[in-house]
Amino acid sequence: TDCVLIALQRIVEGESVDLMLSGINHGANLGEDITYSGTVAAAMEATLFKVPSIAFSQVCESRQHIRWPTAERFAPEVIERLLSLPWTPDVLINVNFPDLDSDAVQGVRVAVQGARKIGDTLMERTDPRGEPYLWIGALREDTNPGEGTDLGAVAAGDVSVTPVHLDMTHHASVAELRRRFA
Repeated sequence: TDCVLIALQRIVEGESVDLMLSGINHGANLGEDITYSGTVAAAMEATLFKVPSIAFSQVCESRQHIRWPTAERFAPEVIERLLSLPWTPDVLINVNFPDLDSDAVQGVRVAVQGARKIGDTLMERTDPRGEPYLWIGALREDTNPGEGTDLGAVAAGDVSVTPVHLDMTHHASVAELRRRFA
């Protein structure tokens, strides 16, 4: 987010920016991952400046074998299609490429943000100086990714395209909360 802020306020200050691309991140930004993703946060920052923004992530089971050609093949098509549409100023697009060879990808699917049970484990370790620290593991249970979700799209072998709205207010709760706090 800092890089986007500096770029927009200093490097290209006063110039019009047509599009901001964030990523391509190695690793998924699906479901709740978007709430702690630097890739998505950079796109959010540009969106706050009214710059159309897309966050890209290449899903990978192994960081030693990342299928970059899949993102390379599908990103231009996704960008072209998105730019042909009217852009809502407070929405960014989150795109995840499945962990498949590009020829095995089924297609591109618009999906909602999914949810999954996060079973992160905390492992106590010791660093080389003898200091203890906690390592947060990324163990997740993806048994039912949900039809129509980003998780479901990627599990089915599709590129997922998810519009993300900046306003995370749960509007249905506002009236009741106002009554309770009046």
